[in-house]
Amino acid sequence: MINSRIDATDITILSLLQKNGRMKNIDLAGKIALSASPCLQRVKRLEKMGLIQGYGAKIAINKIKDTIQVLTQFTINNDTLEAHQKFQQAIVHYPEVMDCFLGSGGFDYQVRFVCRSIEHYQSIIQIILDSDIQVKKYHSYVVMKEIVSRTEYPLSTLIDSETEL
Repeated sequence: MINSRIDATDITILSLLQKNGRMKNIDLAGKIALSASPCLQRVKRLEKMGLIQGYGAKIAINKIKDTIQVLTQFTINNDTLEAHQKFQQAIVHYPEVMDCFLGSGGFDYQVRFVCRSIEHYQSIIQIILDSDIQVKKYHSYVVMKEIVSRTEYPLSTLIDSETEL
């Protein structure tokens, strides 16, 4: 059975790997004052627990191709479980959808799209509107400038040093 308690060392490992997922185990071990073997055991345990879900590279897409980002607020016709499930199951199939959040307030979902152009975005919206997702209304906000884009969670401010999972 996997130990479901994480400690300050685990949090440090997670924080360091968020910053550099390619960090060599020996370097990681040195930063947390462990030898390589126990460090690797901790990383493997964090992976088995599902706390580390993968490793990837952060791409500077606008250095490859000019793109636009659009934040779109969707309200669906019916506030039923079935209607929400239908929307959620459909929206995940659009590769241009980078984030989708169910929220509270004046709309149901906030979705961030990344597209080649406004025309590309509008074609996706038209497909969504023509589908059986039953969007009641939507509002689009084109991102003019990205001020902050974080992929790392501030673990040291979110998690106690001894956390039960």
